[in-house]
Formats: sequence, structure tokens, C-alpha cells
Amino acid sequence: MLTLMTFLLIIILISRITEESIKIPSTLSLIVYAFILSYFFPNMMNITNEEFDDILYLMLPIILLPDVLNLSIDELKKHSKEIFYLAFVAVILSIIVAVFITPYILPQHQWNIGILIALFSMLMATDAITVASIMSKFKLPKRLKIYAESESLFNDVTALIIFYFIAIPLISGNEVTFLSINITLFKVLFLSIIIGIAVAGLGYLSTKILKNPLDQFIILYLIVIISFLLAEHFHIAGILSIVASVLTFKTFVLHEINHKNVIAKIESKSQDVSLLEHIQNITTITKKGFKEHQKEAIFIGIFANGIVFIIIANIINFETLKLYYVEILTIFVFTTLIRFASIFSMIKTMKLPMKWSYTLTFAGSKGALAIIMSHSLPNDFIYREMFMAIIVGVVLLSTFIYTIILMFHIYKSRLSYAQDILIYDKNEDKNVSKNYVHNIIDILEKDAITGAYNSTFIEDILTKELARSQRYKTDLSILTFKIVDKTEDKKHLIVISEIIKKKIRVNDYFGKINNEQYIILTSNTSISGAVVLAEKIIQKTETMQNIELFFGVTQMSDTDDTGSIYDKLEDALDRAMLDDGERVEIEV
Repeated sequence: MLTLMTFLLIIILISRITEESIKIPSTLSLIVYAFILSYFFPNMMNITNEEFDDILYLMLPIILLPDVLNLSIDELKKHSKEIFYLAFVAVILSIIVAVFITPYILPQHQWNIGILIALFSMLMATDAITVASIMSKFKLPKRLKIYAESESLFNDVTALIIFYFIAIPLISGNEVTFLSINITLFKVLFLSIIIGIAVAGLGYLSTKILKNPLDQFIILYLIVIISFLLAEHFHIAGILSIVASVLTFKTFVLHEINHKNVIAKIESKSQDVSLLEHIQNITTITKKGFKEHQKEAIFIGIFANGIVFIIIANIINFETLKLYYVEILTIFVFTTLIRFASIFSMIKTMKLPMKWSYTLTFAGSKGALAIIMSHSLPNDFIYREMFMAIIVGVVLLSTFIYTIILMFHIYKSRLSYAQDILIYDKNEDKNVSKNYVHNIIDILEKDAITGAYNSTFIEDILTKELARSQRYKTDLSILTFKIVDKTEDKKHLIVISEIIKKKIRVNDYFGKINNEQYIILTSNTSISGAVVLAEKIIQKTETMQNIELFFGVTQMSDTDDTGSIYDKLEDALDRAMLDDGERVEIEV
């Protein structure tokens, strides 16, 4: 077992190196390296279908947690119509189209309606694990990523309901009525959400008793695992329970973080407060602690995600795939065309860029959940072996071919997508800024002389910009500078601040760290672009006598927080202020 764990960690590490070196998503390299390992060490990892299902059920909550933690309820509400269409309407319509057309493209197989529904309910939904892993590697508009990731989380629920409560009964010869379908749908959705909310509520109350960050982090994982296990025990939607539990827990925590009057409320109450009131008013996870939990969940999710892709590689039988290659290729192309048609209809209706249709189509990789569903087919089902081969074949083809095409498409259209980021994320960024003002306008104001955001405000903006950039893999460069003014004339500050305001964009932020040091946040900007900005500001101030500006520049990385950003900026600024002629220094 220790040897196996060592090999797994090595494969994950090598795939991460591959991803950083040649920008190939680790999902692809993990499967390839696992193939190589299983070829040279065939006895290293012998996994049965049942063991595969058990391992996936173990890893699923761990993998989905960081992705759901970064979902915003406001974003879900804002794009609810599109998400509902992609996750529910499009899946149902795609299955209906596939059921009617398949007899014409595969006439050699006499499949009835129940068999066809079973096949395509496994293939029409995208896999949350695969999609989240792949989409996180690309710089795309925030709205586009919300579509892909939210769709992958919710359309699994639709597919699972159709598969287990319509297709399987039809295959087994049981009667399925329209009324029974509606009752089942209501029961599954209602109970899954109720379980998620209830478990999240209990977990939230537990964090008020256990204040240690490690204890709270364990509670967070127990919330997703218990909600998933309870939902699966009652044969309802485990993934939906995970989403409901995490979003509920996040809502409780953020609501408390945004209302800092807890101590005042306790002191203002009489000595006879009830136990429930006392528990409600105890401060739980801090804002900094919650950010740390999000970061830790990402690290653990990377490991769990690697395990899933490695075990997928070890259950593949190439001889069986070769036997049914005609069916695999036909259905792969067919489902791709259906998916493109359903997405194109939405993009066209909403008047969004046509290229988004290609991105969403090729972001629709299938994954491990489809394989689990195929394992649930009855043992006496005559097409069981064929369907399992088709599912595995389509999963492999979608993972490799979709990802390769997606990489090529995004690289080819990278300038166009960069413009989309500015266009479609611009309004959202403005709304975020307005929310900052409305929330804390009574106690935080801009600097009276320079008009720069004061230190408390700019640190809050930096925290949120870091989270947004890390979530959507967009560039974020930060500059800090000091003004050496030998005349100590405050009018110079006004002139310099006006120069900066003219040089930065609408979605950039200018703030004040202290009386001598300032900071500029430049979203969707590379470090080279930030250096150019610093040089332009210096050039504009060259004519001002007895004035010198020194800049330190850095760029956000996936593991940065506000503390590490400030440390890097200080190091760069210290070097810039040394008497060596360089007034702009970089620290990465």
C-alpha cells in the first residue's frame, strides 16, 4: 500500500510539472502516466468495478468542495435561466433527440426506448470533476466559466434522475407514468436540498463550539460527506445535496462576516438570554479563516482529482473498446453534434459571441460518474458489456479530444477572449465596487488629498480581487510605490494622483497603504503590462523637480494571499530604492 501511494504521488507530481511546463491540463497527463504505470507494473493497481465506484464515492465530495465553495449564490441567481436551460432543459431535449435519431444512425442494433434513454442519460450530462479540472486551466470570461461549471454540477442531477428512475425501470420491464416521474422529480429535488440545508445548519452550529481552525476545516468536510452519504442512502441526488450544503454553510458564514455587531448585540441583551440566542451570537469562522479553508480545500481537491483520473486509466480494457469502436465513434460524434446544437441555440438567443458555443461544447467532457452509472446496469442486461465499453470510450475521447480542441480554440481566440473578459466582466466588477461602498461607506472614505482608497478599503479589494483571479485564472498584477518629495509640498501628491488616475483603467484600483506608500491593482494585466504602467507614470513625473517615484511590481500566483503579496511588493520596492539606478523592480 505504501508503494502504491508513493507511485500515485509521483504521478500526480509529474503531471503537475507537465502542466506547468507545457500547459497541458493534468487531466490528460494523469491518464497517460497511469497507462504507462499499469503497463510496466500490471499488478500494481488491480481495481474492480465495485472498488472503482467506492473510491469515486469517497473522492467525490472532496473534489467538488472547492469548486462549490467558490460558487456565488448571487451569480447563480443572476444566471439562473441559462443554468436551468443547460442543466435541465438541454439534457432532456438532447436525450429525446438522441432516442429518435439513433435507430437511423445505428440500424444494426434493435434498441428500445428504455435502452436508448439509459444510454444517453449517461452521456448527455457533463462531469463536474472533469469540467472543473479542465476549465480552471484557461483564462476565460467569468460568465462563461459560470455557465460551464454550474451546468456540470446541476446537469448530473437531471441525468441521474432520468437514468435511475426512468431508464432502469423501463429496462427491467416496470411501468413508468408521467405522474410517477413528476412525483419522483419533486421528491428527489426537495429531499436532496433539505438534507443539504439541515446538515449545513448543524455543521455551522458546531463551528461555534469548536473554534480551532483545524476542527472547523474537518467540520466543513463532514458537512459535504454526510450530506452526500445521506442523499445516496435514500437514493436521491447526492451531488445536489453537496451543492445545497456548501452554499448554505457559505451563506451562514458570509452573513456573519458581513455583520460585525455580534459583541454589541450580546452586551446589549439582558442576562436572561436563551441558549439558542447565545449560540447564534457567538462569532464563528473569521474572513481570513474562511479564505484559508478555501485554499486548503483546493490543495486536497487536486490530490483527490488525481486519484480519480489514475483509477479511470486502470479500469480500461482496450480489447473491449476495440470490439465496439464503431459504436463508440458514432455515438461520440453524434452526442457532440447534439450538444453543440443545444448550446448554439442558447448563445444565439442571448446574442453572445459565437465562439462561446465552441468553448461550452468542448468543455462538456464526460467523466467518472458516467462510468459509475454504467456499472449500475442490471447484470442480466444483454447490452451491459457494450454499453460499459461505449461509456468508457466516450469518456476517454471527450477528455482527450475535447480538451485538445478547446486548448487550440482558446489559444487561437485568446485576444478575442481577452476583450470578452473586459466587456463582460466589466459591469460585474463595477457592481462589486458599488457593493464595497454601500457596505462600509459610513466608516471608510477615500483619502482627501489623493482620492486613493484608504488602507482598509484597498486591502479588502485586494482580497476579493485575488480570490476572483485565482478562481477564474485571470492575470492580476500589483504595483506599490513611494514618493520621495524633498519639498514636502502636498500639491505634488495631487498632481501625481491625477496622473495615476488618467493612466489606470476603470477596473483598476488606486489605494493608499500609509502616508508614504501607495498601491495600484491592475486586473487582467500581466506583469510586463504593470511594468509599462509604472514606467509611464515615472515618465510623466520626470518634469517635477525634487520628486522621485520608486516602484515595486509583482503578479498574483495561485498560492498567494494578501500577506505574501505585500511581502513581495516590499522586497521589490526595497531593491528599487537602493542607489543602483533602477526605479522599477519586479518580485515574482
